[in-house]
Amino acid sequence: MKPVLWKDNKVHMVDQRRLPTEEIWLTYETAEAVADAIKTMVVRGAPAIGVSAAYGLALEALTFEGTRDSLIQTLEAKAAILEATRPTAINLKWALDRMLRFARTSTHADVKELCSALVEEAKEIHAEDIRLCKAIGDAGATLIPQGARVLTHCNAGALATGDYGTALGVIRSARDKIEHVWVDETRPFLQGARLTA
Repeated sequence: MKPVLWKDNKVHMVDQRRLPTEEIWLTYETAEAVADAIKTMVVRGAPAIGVSAAYGLALEALTFEGTRDSLIQTLEAKAAILEATRPTAINLKWALDRMLRFARTSTHADVKELCSALVEEAKEIHAEDIRLCKAIGDAGATLIPQGARVLTHCNAGALATGDYGTALGVIRSARDKIEHVWVDETRPFLQGARLTA
C-alpha cells in the first residue's frame, strides 16, 4: 500500500494511526496541512515523510500567483514550516532542498510552467523512492540465505516509504528464501505490532 498519493491535485494519505483496524484516507490541499500530518504521524517513515513534504510544496505551487521571486520566497517559507515538523527525518530536508533547488535553478521563464514543473518534480521524487526501494530489496535479497530466519526492527515496509519498503523491501524480494520473520516492537505507536506485522 502506498502511504501517500497525488491525485486530483491533492495529497492523499492513509492515516497510519488508525491501521490496521481501519483504513482511513485523509486529503490535504496546503503545505501547512501536510506539515500537520507529518507532525501528528498520519504519515511516518523518513522516505514517506520526504515524499509528503515534496508534495506539500507542490500544493503551494499549484495555487501560486505572482512573480518568480515571490514564488521562491513562498516555497522557502513553506519549506521551513514542513522542515520543523520532524527534524530527524533525513529525507524530509533532502526532499525540501531538492524542490527548492529545482525552483531556484529552473530555466522555465513562465511562472505557471515552473509551478507545473514543480508538481512533476515532486512526482519524480516519489517515483525515484519506489525505484530505490526495489533496488535495495533486490540487492539485499542476494545476501539472504535459503531458509533464513530474519528479525526486523520497527520499519513498516511500504508504509514507511513511497512504496515497497527498505528493510521489508529486502524481505519482500527474498520472500521465497525466508522461513520466518520476527517483528519486534517500537514506540510511540507500536509500529512493529500494528504496521509491520
